[in-house]
Amino acid sequence: MIFGCYVAALSLLVSLGAWQFMRGMHKADLESRIGAVADRTVVLDTAPESWAHLDYVRVRLTGSMDTARTLLLDNRVHRGQVGYEVIVPFALQDGSATVLVNRGWIPREGVEMLDDGPAIRETEIAGQLYRPDTGIMLVDTMSATDRWPVVIQYLDIPVLSDHLGLALEPAMVVLDADAAQGFERIWQPYVMNSARHYGYAVQWWGLAVVLLVFGWIWKFGRQRKHGG
Repeated sequence: MIFGCYVAALSLLVSLGAWQFMRGMHKADLESRIGAVADRTVVLDTAPESWAHLDYVRVRLTGSMDTARTLLLDNRVHRGQVGYEVIVPFALQDGSATVLVNRGWIPREGVEMLDDGPAIRETEIAGQLYRPDTGIMLVDTMSATDRWPVVIQYLDIPVLSDHLGLALEPAMVVLDADAAQGFERIWQPYVMNSARHYGYAVQWWGLAVVLLVFGWIWKFGRQRKHGG
């Protein structure tokens, strides 16, 4: 029984270290890709052949921002205050594509900060493009409602396309921090960098080594006790 628990604990520590190491490799690749396109700006006059090639690239788009159908991404904490990230559809001027635009963060009680201006605005915007990952969904993306703005829990593009009645592209543009149409930008491409993941991997593996050493000490201690 004790040996089984010992092996299980050792396996868990090694597995956690391996998981953090793999996460670190993924983040290192992401950091490398972001660094490679840091000084690049692409003007999108029409839909690209592939959005994947534009991951984390700064883009400029001309088209129409539909503020009448605003989505509020819930549970976004900034400086200890809960709020929303304001998401709106944006149609390219030639009508070839519609993407979501992240205008930035507002506090939960600050919904009145949203504009009373024209619902459809012809404008030019600039920001960083990425393809959102829905991740693990524990609740529905949104509640059934016909009122705007709509509070959402996830950036689930197919669900949002159905609700908006639009063929949304699998891309999001996060407005530049100084954008006139934006609020406070809090979005980051990742929360934890590769170095921290590697550090956690070393910690887990270090605990595994300590457990292994104590296991050997315990084993030889029992052998000496029974041998004596």
